[in-house]
Amino acid sequence: MTEKLYDKDAYGSEFNATVLSCEEVKKGFKVVLDKTFFFPEEGGQTPDQGTLNGIAVTHVAIKDDVITHYLESPLEAGTNVTGKIDFTHRFRNMQMHSAEHIFSGLVFKHFGFNNVGFHLSDNSATMDYDGKFTYEEALKLEKEANEIIIKGKSITAEYPSAEELAKLTYRSKKELSGPVRIVTVEDTDVCACCAPHVHNTSEIGIFKIVSFENYKSGVRVNYLAGFRALEDYEKRLSDLREISRTISAKAGEELNGVIKLNDDLNACKFKDVELRNRYIDLKIQSELKESGTGICVLPEDFSSCIKYASETLKKHYKDMTVVLCGNDDTGYRFYAESDSINLAEILSDMKKSLEIKGGGKPSAIQGTISAKIAEIVGFF
Repeated sequence: MTEKLYDKDAYGSEFNATVLSCEEVKKGFKVVLDKTFFFPEEGGQTPDQGTLNGIAVTHVAIKDDVITHYLESPLEAGTNVTGKIDFTHRFRNMQMHSAEHIFSGLVFKHFGFNNVGFHLSDNSATMDYDGKFTYEEALKLEKEANEIIIKGKSITAEYPSAEELAKLTYRSKKELSGPVRIVTVEDTDVCACCAPHVHNTSEIGIFKIVSFENYKSGVRVNYLAGFRALEDYEKRLSDLREISRTISAKAGEELNGVIKLNDDLNACKFKDVELRNRYIDLKIQSELKESGTGICVLPEDFSSCIKYASETLKKHYKDMTVVLCGNDDTGYRFYAESDSINLAEILSDMKKSLEIKGGGKPSAIQGTISAKIAEIVGFF
């Protein structure tokens, strides 16, 4: 069993310990110490980062109360080592996890729903609940959570005795046995939890819902808190300033600028379609012939117009219509239709001598061909 120093002091960042074992594994070495400040991957949260004797700790895991540190270089068993955790990373995780307790406590208080899934990575976090509530209701809880944060409520962690625990009402994702660590947010939440937390809600700073969606039989809430929320806000403001500069919109008028830009783009697309269709009409009209087979060859960037060209050809040719889009260097997309000729047989013949991918039925075939236009047209 590894002594968990973070249980007693969530703010500690440096410690001395004895190496109990060091074993070589596939990707480096796994080291067990008699005690550690490194919080392992547990409770849906990523592990602490840091070093042991200056060697980077790549991962931290726990099994049967034994914490294993993974390193790229070995540490000799029996030696004393100095461990240092990255407290910037640790504190951000503490802010995020403490914020989750506040919000989940409010969800349970107002709706009676449990947090049945929690994942905290190094840049985001999700909370899954076993019942449905609306985004508008979630925003009300967000406001209430921030009010609790501002009030500076205390957050404590302790191991109650078996007798005390039996009398205690607390949230837990699963049945627990043995000593149970209880984290209490004053007047807000009581929950079984193994992770380090801040001492006071004011240290969280801010809680913000990033996204909200229906998930399985409940809802999933993605959120940020503390410095990670601030960093996200700074990034979004930077992006907004770049958008403002790019579309020449004043600060505060970016949305109207984007709407206008989208309207202009749609108008251009509509005009582009009109012009392309007009080009097809004129091309087909200028190439009309007596044959019952109509063939139209279009530029490579006209692939979205193939169906229109086919419908236009059918107004003039009864036996068969063929539309090719591309060039001899890059190949062609093709689409052919006929009510009287078996196009599936033609496609089969083409596959015998041309590099072609396609399929269809007797009345219509389509695909791509890598060949010269003269070779392709010869089959039709």
